[in-house]
Order: sequence, then structure tokens, then C-alpha cells
Amino acid sequence: MAVAIQGLKSWFYNISCLKKFRRGRPPCLPKKGQPQGAAPTATIQSKRIVKHIFLLSLMTTLCFADPTLPINDIQVRSIDNTTTDVKLIFADAPEIHYFILDHPARFVVDVANGSLHIPIHPAVFSGTVINALRQGTQAHQVMRLVFDLNTDVSVRKSMADPQTVIFELKSKKPQGQHLTAANNSSQIPVAQSPLSQSIASKMPTATVIKTAPQGIRKVIVVIDAGHGGKDPGASGPRGSKEKNVVLAISEDLYRDINATAGMRAVMTRNGDYYLTLRQRLQKARAANADIFIAVHADAYQNAQSRGASVYALSLKGASSEAARWLAAKENYSELGGVDLSDKNDMLRSVLIDLSQTATISASLKLGDDILAQMGLFTSLHHVGVEQARFVVLKSPDIPSVLVETGFLSNSNEELKLRDAQYQQKVARALLKGVIAYFYQQPPEGTWIAAQVKGQKREA
Repeated sequence: MAVAIQGLKSWFYNISCLKKFRRGRPPCLPKKGQPQGAAPTATIQSKRIVKHIFLLSLMTTLCFADPTLPINDIQVRSIDNTTTDVKLIFADAPEIHYFILDHPARFVVDVANGSLHIPIHPAVFSGTVINALRQGTQAHQVMRLVFDLNTDVSVRKSMADPQTVIFELKSKKPQGQHLTAANNSSQIPVAQSPLSQSIASKMPTATVIKTAPQGIRKVIVVIDAGHGGKDPGASGPRGSKEKNVVLAISEDLYRDINATAGMRAVMTRNGDYYLTLRQRLQKARAANADIFIAVHADAYQNAQSRGASVYALSLKGASSEAARWLAAKENYSELGGVDLSDKNDMLRSVLIDLSQTATISASLKLGDDILAQMGLFTSLHHVGVEQARFVVLKSPDIPSVLVETGFLSNSNEELKLRDAQYQQKVARALLKGVIAYFYQQPPEGTWIAAQVKGQKREA
């Protein structure tokens, strides 16, 4: 430290001398201990300045550089009732060692010089052979990941690329048991923000259901990739079109949701074609959607604008839609399964208003859960859920949000939004937000509701 301070003093001294020389003033007097006439020339001063800058840069690099190998993402996917894939994505080629422990069943991965700083939401283990993930440090700078299992497994390793390791965990038990997620008291907290912490605290703990009850259903998530066909949406400085970017993200989200226990995804469009806004709403109603997520990318004349946003319906938008529903008699029997055809205008108006109020409240909660996940890896343009009169949010009985994934008009965000790996990261954030939402308020008669109720009975 003393050397660094002395170097800084010398650096500032040399800079002041160089400025005097360039302004035509007498050069600096010799330092104490230097012979007369030994004041350095401008060339020598310049060399000294370059030398000090180099030394300071080197010291900064040595002091603050992270010597570890970070894990960029951990992806967990249930293949079927007995098989789970765990994908570890590293910043560079890792040196790893893995093994299985019994009593209780655990899968252990040791990573030389590894580090894990990203949050892993407990809900990602839903429907897999994994109960929880713990992290620790061993001797010789080895990071240890311990996956607590709910069954004995066999392991097969493969490499998608030098930085991506995939483990296939296959249960040794016969099929017939449905495995669910865990979040027991020993799990390391991974939520960073107060909102994320409140979400994590409400997630279910481990349970095993041998057979699913008859008549149980999956929650239905309708994904609406914005624009399409003759409507390209926003454009980026490199020519990226919003309709293509959001379709790619929506397709990733579709696959992730369908790979998650108790959930099913439906897309309003799965190609480059045009749909009216009302057609998108009709598709959501036809699918009996539990929630509706519109995926978009923003643009603004200020190229510095950046960050993700989430929107729910505003009260003004709800009022105009209520009037539309009162006027459209063909919709009277569609409101949340309630038959409105035999109700008078006053009662219909009250029922529609009550439904809209509850739906907007649920939409705001869904938006909060999504924002909490998005904010973990990207900047937020608005830190809270905004409300607007977007037509696609106007279903009076389907919680609906519109997610602006970033600004295509910002060249940096455009580069990220057109990157396949970043698109997958956005999709996974949306998935985690959706899972958190459903486990807080699961629809009656769904597989997720059965898990939550089963856990409450055990508690």
C-alpha cells in the first residue's frame, strides 16, 4: 500500500511538471537528492507517467480480478417422471468431479476454483428428482454443489460444448411415483431482493404423491409473441425486428413451461403471421387460460433508454372493456365460468367489475413476480409494475401482463436480445416468475393446488 501511495504522489508530480513544460514555464526543480540541472525532460516525464499508469493498472487488476470460474446458469428440466437433466453453464471450460452419496441420496459436483453467485429459485426443482441445492467450499478452492435428491439415481454425464456440462439423473425406482419440488429449511436462501425473499418463503416444501387425483389438471399459460407478419414491431439499429426476437423468447418459454410439472403452455402464434389484438384475446379464452403473458421489446427515440418493464391493465382500460362486455351479449356466458345471460344489467355490471378488480390485482402480483426475476440479471426500466390500456391485457377474468424485455433501440440491449443464450435467460426468468405466482395462489383443481394442499396437511 505504501508503494502504491508513493507511486500516486510521483505520478501527480510528473503530470504537474509536464503541464508546466508544455505551457512554456520553467521545468520542475530537481527533487531532494538530485543534482542541479537534473530536472527530468518532458520525454522522460512522459515515460515515467506511462510507467506509473501501467503499474497502477496492474495493481488494480491483481487486487480486484476474480480468480474463480463462475457458473453462469444452472438449468434443471424434468424429462419424465424418472429422469431429470441438470445443465451447468460455465464461463469457461471447467474442471469437475462428481459422485453419488447415499442415506440420504445426494448428487455432488466439485468444481475447481468454481463460484456460484446467481440465485436458483427452489421452484425450478418442481417435478424433478431434486429436492434442493446446497453450496459450500472445500479445500484447495474447490466449490461443492450438493443436490439433495428424493430418490436414488444413476448419473450420466455429457458435454453440449466445452463450457456446458449436462448430467442426466435417472431414478432407480420404477415409474408410478410423481416427484415434486422441495424447499426445506436447510436450503440456502437464494432470493436477493425483499420481493424475491417473500416469494421464496411461500414456496412449497418437499412431498411425494404416489398417484395424481382423478380430474386434476395442469395450469394453462398462454404466451403471446407480439406483432408478426405485416407488423414487424420495433426495429433496432442493426436491423433486428421485434416480431422475430419476441417469437424466439416465446418459443423458449413455451418449451420451458411444458417441461415443468403441472403446467401447459399455449402460443397465440408460432410463426411469422399477423393476428389482431382481439384475436389474441380470443385464443386465450379458447384455451381456458389461467394467465396470459404478452412478450414484447421496446423502442424509443432516446437510444440510451434501457431496461425491462412489466405492464398490467389500468383502471381506465378496465372501465372501457367493462362497457364493451355489457354491450356484447354473446360474451355473457364467458366470464370466469359464470353465466351472465340471465342477469339484469345492474347485476352484470357488478359481476364484471368484481371480476376485473380481482383480475387486475392478480395481474399486478404476477407482474411483481416476473419483475423480481428479471431484475436479477438485467436492468429495469420501471422498478414496479406499470399500468396501461393495452388491448391484449383486457380479459376481465384472465390475469394478464405485457413484458417489455428490453429496448431494441438501445444498441447494447439489441445485441443481447438477439443472442440465443440471452433469450433463453429471459425465458427462464419469465418461467420462474410464473412458477412463483402459481405456488402462491394456485387455481383450484390443478396439480399445483394439490401439491400446496398436500404440503399444508403435512405441516
